[in-house]
This record gives sequence, C-alpha cells and structure tokens, in this order.
Amino acid sequence: MIVYEEIFKKSGLSPTQQEILKIVGEGKTILEIGSSTGYMTKAFLSNKCIVDVIETDKQAVAKLPKEVRKKFAQSIEDSNICRLLNKDYDYIIMADVLEHLVTPGEVLKRLLKVSSSKTKLLVSLPNVACWMMRKQLFFNGDFQYQDSGLLDRTHLHFYTVKTLPKVLTENGWKVEQVKGTITRLPFERLIKKVPLLYSFLVSKYKNLAYYHFLTISSKI
Repeated sequence: MIVYEEIFKKSGLSPTQQEILKIVGEGKTILEIGSSTGYMTKAFLSNKCIVDVIETDKQAVAKLPKEVRKKFAQSIEDSNICRLLNKDYDYIIMADVLEHLVTPGEVLKRLLKVSSSKTKLLVSLPNVACWMMRKQLFFNGDFQYQDSGLLDRTHLHFYTVKTLPKVLTENGWKVEQVKGTITRLPFERLIKKVPLLYSFLVSKYKNLAYYHFLTISSKI
C-alpha cells in the first residue's frame, strides 16, 4: 500500500487537509498537485469542484476517481507540464509537495503561467523549527529520517514558518495568510490555565508552535 494512503486509512484527513477543504469550499476549479490516491480529490469532487491532478506515482493515479477532469502521471517539475494545463483555476493546491521537489523555486515560477489574478495557491508542509523538533535536537541530537512525517526520508528541503513565505515571495507569490497546526508546547498544561496567555504565545511564536502549516498566496 502507498504510505500516504496507509496514513489516511489509519488517521483520516489531517487538520491541514481539512482546513484546505474548508477554504476551497464548493464549485471551484482546482489543480491538485501530489494527490496520492485521491483522498482529498474525492472530497473536492463531492463538493462539486472541477479537479485536474498531477501525480508522479502511476499506481496512485490508477486509483484516482474517474470524475477527475484531467490526470497527469508525471511530475510538476517536468518542463512541458504547464502547456497541458488549463488557466481557469481558482485554487492550486500543493499539500506536502514542495519539500519533495528538486527545484521548488522553478516550480513556483512555472505555476504563475497557469494562474490568473483570482487564483489562490495553497501550500502546506511541516515546520522544521517547531518545538517538538527543537527539543528532539537539543536533548537527543536526533535527526533520524523516517517513512513519513516531518523527517520523511523523501524530503529534499526543509522550511519554517519564516522561510517559506520568503521563498514564495521571491518566486512571484504574495502570502496573504498563514494557518498552523499547533504542537505540544513547553509547560503547556500550566500555560493553558491562562487561555489569553496561551493564545498570545501561540500567535507571537508561530515558528515554535506550528508543527505543520498552510500558506494562502496570490500572484504578486
């Protein structure tokens, strides 16, 4: 079984994936990059969205719903891919994809060509600067790669809440919003006794608090 499909069958959609579905809503036209077997794709289609998919894993593509408008069993890094795409997208979605790419900057620039002023680019990925990772490095000196998660062995690049917006801006995208999934924080039980303090700290120290995060961007 494909590892990401196995995670979905065990845990369902992640908080970030659920947030993406909420943002997209109903009746939109979507380019989904890195769909795996289509667990999010099915949710988009059930919301009456039109979906085009780019996915490198041919086995995963074979499992995609037949209602998908266009299916491309190739990489978004292929130089000819944009010539095959439409330019009517409301949303371009890269959920846990950018960190796997060899040349992420080139891909972000390429996506500008299939975007209009109304297009929103949703990019989600793990935050290597979160408290959980910092604690692991500080106490254990441990940076052991795994089959999935923050230290997925197929990750070629690592990002933080501060660095990803810079990468997006440098490649033609303006970050309008950042949303995150909060990790367990130091002294959390104590801090949560004062809800206003907890909310303030999470808001002020997003780069420490967010384990996984989502950026919402538009063309500059």
